[in-house]
Amino acid sequence: MKLETGRLAALSVGLRLKTARDKRGLTMTQLAESAGVGTSTINQIEKGLTQPRGDTVEKLARSLSVPRAWLAHGDGEKPDWE
Repeated sequence: MKLETGRLAALSVGLRLKTARDKRGLTMTQLAESAGVGTSTINQIEKGLTQPRGDTVEKLARSLSVPRAWLAHGDGEKPDWE
């Protein structure tokens, strides 16, 4: 059960990341350069293959101008397009 919950959480973060990236009109490469992370990292997060570390969530949220809590957990203030 714990593995399923972790996988669901990773998929949810990935979906929010992809949504935010698309809404901002950024490619994976553009976001990776802006956030200072690898393109493969973004790809893995968006596919739900990995759960991002806290510092990575912070960098991505800052680059996408979205609240960190929303990106990480779907909590708190929603992005300006919602």
